[in-house]
Amino acid sequence: MKKFHPFFTIGTVGIIVTACLHMFLALSLALISIHSVFFTLYPVFLTFLIVGVTLTVKKQKTFG
Repeated sequence: MKKFHPFFTIGTVGIIVTACLHMFLALSLALISIHSVFFTLYPVFLTFLIVGVTLTVKKQKTFG
């Protein structure tokens, strides 16, 4: 198995941590106003994930 690009790791870990923190704050603390912060964090980490996947696939195709 080939190595993944670091952006893939940043995006994956970021999405997982953000989702867990979002669920904790939304469910256990019932903070309604916190949702707007997470709606900006999700696209940031999703961008890292998409760029990481793209660069990983591109690297695997060039090394064949």
